[in-house]
Amino acid sequence: MQHVLYRAAKADPGRRFHSLWDKILRRDVLWRAWVAVRRNDGAPGIDKVTLADVEEYGVVRLLDELATDLREGRYRPLPARRVFIPKPASATERRPLSIPSVRDRIVQAAVKIVLELIFEADMLACSYGFRPKRGAHDALQVLIDESWRGRRWVVETDIANCFEAIPVEKLMHAVEERVCDQSVLKLFRVILRAGVMIDGQVRRTAGKPPRRAGWFPRCWRTSICTGSTGHGMCVSTGCW
Repeated sequence: MQHVLYRAAKADPGRRFHSLWDKILRRDVLWRAWVAVRRNDGAPGIDKVTLADVEEYGVVRLLDELATDLREGRYRPLPARRVFIPKPASATERRPLSIPSVRDRIVQAAVKIVLELIFEADMLACSYGFRPKRGAHDALQVLIDESWRGRRWVVETDIANCFEAIPVEKLMHAVEERVCDQSVLKLFRVILRAGVMIDGQVRRTAGKPPRRAGWFPRCWRTSICTGSTGHGMCVSTGCW
C-alpha cells in the first residue's frame, strides 16, 4: 500500500489523494501502528495507561474499539501530558515535551503509515530530518564527502520553539496540497487541537500545535534546499 501511494505521488506531483480514510482503519495498518508504538516504548499520557496495561486489556480489542470510534466519528484524542526535559547541550535549560496517550499514539502512527510516503515523494535530496531510512548521520556523511570536494565552511542554524511557532492553518494548507480526503483532514485538525495538560489544566495554544506531539515532526518536515556558493553547501538535518 505505501509503495503504491508513493509511486502515485511521485508520478504526479500535483495529485491530491481523496481515498485514504479506509486505509487508516484497516486492521493491518492499525496493527503495524501498535507494533511501532510498542517498539518505541514511551511513558503513558494523562490517562496513565501504560503499554503493559494495553497488552493486559487486549491489543486486538483496543484496535477494534479504535477502528469503530474512528469509523463512527466518536474518536476524540486526549490532551498530551506536558513534561520538561533537559536540553542535551545545557545543564540548566529545559525543553517541553508532549506525551500523548498510548491510544492516541496508535492513531497517529496509523495516519503516519498511510500518509508518510505521499509526502516523502515531494522531499528534496538535501533533507534528512525525520525521514524514513535517513538521519543526521547521513547528513554528516554528506558534509564529509563535500569537504573532500573542496567545500570549506558549514553554517548551522536553529529555529527557537520551531514546532510551537507553526500556525495550524498554514500546516493544514500544506497538507491539503496532497490530501483532499475530508475525513483525514478532520482527524488532522482534531489531533492538532487536542492541547496539552500542565499541572492539571488543559491548555490549547490558539492556532498552534503542541510541541513534539508524537507524529508532528514528520508532519512538517520542510526541506532546506542544497545550495552552494563557491566553497559552501547547506544540508537539512531538522524538520524545518
